[in-house]
Amino acid sequence: MNIASLKVYGDEHTLDDVRDGLPTEPQGTWRKGDVRPDGRVRIDSGFYVDLGQDENPDALLRHLRAWLHECEARGITFDVPPIAAELRIAIVTAQPGETLDFSIADLNLLVNMGITLSISR
Repeated sequence: MNIASLKVYGDEHTLDDVRDGLPTEPQGTWRKGDVRPDGRVRIDSGFYVDLGQDENPDALLRHLRAWLHECEARGITFDVPPIAAELRIAIVTAQPGETLDFSIADLNLLVNMGITLSISR
């Protein structure tokens, strides 16, 4: 299953404002000072949003586009200095010939919204 999630972290008050406007609820949250599973202390607050899972990378990308455009329509941006956002995509089940092709418009949207991109296999 191919998986996409968004990690947002930084200033607690700015995060609260962003979280309130999201089209979906975060699946996990943490606060500055919380202890991570590896025993380290978190240096900032944050949350994860599950953006979808799909066997087909193209279907996953369509879902991501819809979610990002919904955020854009709501005026949500992550391009605010006290926070950072990372779109994490794990491609696990791509069949031979299947690709994850971001268009220039997709990449511009990520840049304009202040989202970095991380893709893993």
